[in-house]
Amino acid sequence: MMDMDNKGSRLWSPDFFRLIIWEILVFNGFTMVTSTFSDFLVDRFSATPFQVGVISSVLIIGAMLLRPVAGLLLDRFGRRRTLMLALIAMVIFDLMLLIPKTLFTLGILRFLMGFPFALITTGNSALRTDIIPEDKRLDGFSITSIATMFSGLVTGPNIGYFILGLTGFDFLYPMAAVMLSAAALFFLTMKFEDIRTDRISFSLSGLFEPKIILIAAVLGINFIGWPGILNFGPLYAQEIGLPFKGYLFTAYGVGLLLSRPIIKFLQRDGMPLFTNALGVMATLTGNAIIGFVPGPAGFMTGLVFLGFGYGQCFAVLQKLAFDLVRPERRGRASGTIYISQDMGSTTGRYLLGYTAQALGTYNTNYRIVAGITIIPLLLLQFVTLPDYRKKISSKNL
Repeated sequence: MMDMDNKGSRLWSPDFFRLIIWEILVFNGFTMVTSTFSDFLVDRFSATPFQVGVISSVLIIGAMLLRPVAGLLLDRFGRRRTLMLALIAMVIFDLMLLIPKTLFTLGILRFLMGFPFALITTGNSALRTDIIPEDKRLDGFSITSIATMFSGLVTGPNIGYFILGLTGFDFLYPMAAVMLSAAALFFLTMKFEDIRTDRISFSLSGLFEPKIILIAAVLGINFIGWPGILNFGPLYAQEIGLPFKGYLFTAYGVGLLLSRPIIKFLQRDGMPLFTNALGVMATLTGNAIIGFVPGPAGFMTGLVFLGFGYGQCFAVLQKLAFDLVRPERRGRASGTIYISQDMGSTTGRYLLGYTAQALGTYNTNYRIVAGITIIPLLLLQFVTLPDYRKKISSKNL
């Protein structure tokens, strides 16, 4: 098996262009549904904030159940076959979203959607690591993180709300299925080495990647605040009177776009290890601004910080994680990262849904998340980065 790290140091190859286009199609298709789903629950089922949090979280619970074996399946059967089947399944599930008549049956469907969602997101992370040369990984991860997050949190939601305003949910969810169908067709044109291995063991170390547990823990705890953007952000926008909910994703996108030039600037100085904490610091700052400066101005300003923070965390911390693993374990490394993020976001959905319903406002959630984010900041600076330095030094001996 050829190690993709040895294919050269050119980043902007045709393979890389195809990867970006595929990611844009996939994540636009995902978040046309996800970003409007809380509105769907309130509009069609009169769901309470807590019910919104619970029903929204079941997709992630389904994903978490498959994550431990998702990476193993990708490494065992290859990216191409596994991802194609997952895309087809997600298209079918999107077309079924309008069928349920109760929250219970809708919850079951969303739970099942978590399985292909786990395979696609885990597989995408492994696929980008296969395609991007090792010496261009930080820059490549920055670009692909911007592509996926800008699609997932700016263009996808704005397209979703635009279609929703024109035609309602009856046309929106079939259009999301069309977008994912286009992604599936485009995936057939992509050229990459379909890395797989027969050396699979069903032990704990065979399902997870122990070397990156600390990095995954930082990302997971930091992800507790993620529902404050994607799930409860639109509802908070309504609470404070923003005329168009898509504005919140645009503000997030501005911060996300700023993350790349800042990462490029830091690369010029060799990217000192302590600068890897900037992303977590920015998410803490963004949540604090929203929580302590109520109203549209505080919300939009805080979202810019959150866009930069999550953009840098995804690019930098995932790069550090994949530095530590062999090519044939990248699927499991990706699964380890995503299951940690799933656990964090699920915890956030329940916590923030409960506090919003108990306190009658979504604003307090952001202050709570700001306090929680102190934990991954300290963990990263004083435990995770020293551990990374030690492991990378041993690897290079």
